[in-house]
Amino acid sequence: MSEMIFWFEIAGTVVFALSGAMAAARKNLDIFGFLVVALAPAIGGGTLRDLFLGLTPVFWVEQNIFLYVCFGAAIFTFFWAHKVASRFSLLVWCDAFGLALFAALGAERAMQVGASDLVVVIMGTLTAIAGGLIRDIICGEIPLVLRREIYAMAAIFGSSVYLWTWKLSEAPALALTAGFVATIVVRGAAIKYGWSMPIYKRTIS
Repeated sequence: MSEMIFWFEIAGTVVFALSGAMAAARKNLDIFGFLVVALAPAIGGGTLRDLFLGLTPVFWVEQNIFLYVCFGAAIFTFFWAHKVASRFSLLVWCDAFGLALFAALGAERAMQVGASDLVVVIMGTLTAIAGGLIRDIICGEIPLVLRREIYAMAAIFGSSVYLWTWKLSEAPALALTAGFVATIVVRGAAIKYGWSMPIYKRTIS
């Protein structure tokens, strides 16, 4: 199980770092900018999660491999991004996979420390969305989580699926997989079909 969690974390770090680096490419940043913006989504949510759960030192301080993965993704993208026809499309899909992986991982980390059901879902959601929020703010974009499209709700749904799968089966590997699949299906469908949340419309009298 620990090996599965490790590879989930590596995969999530890679795709979120790529999303950050692609955002940097769209803003024509220099190599240092690529490194900073790649780090934001890849370790931002997990850092906040660990701090809120009292898990110190945070994960990337103990395991520097996550920093190296971020740096590698940033440098690779710096020299390769110009070959991508639609940088925004790649950013969105990398972000979707990172969202799904980190929603399940965040919930799993909270479950490990004996958090309540509500906190498990909140930590899964926080891990999934906080890094992307930081990335978009750095790049001067309206964060994906604040747009009409279904984003945070996908992470909430996936974290909840993780929680109830674990409760019903007590099989962490199955719960991780179910949480990931639930999130990516909802988020992927929202991207493909343009699903969005209803917005408030005030009638002016």
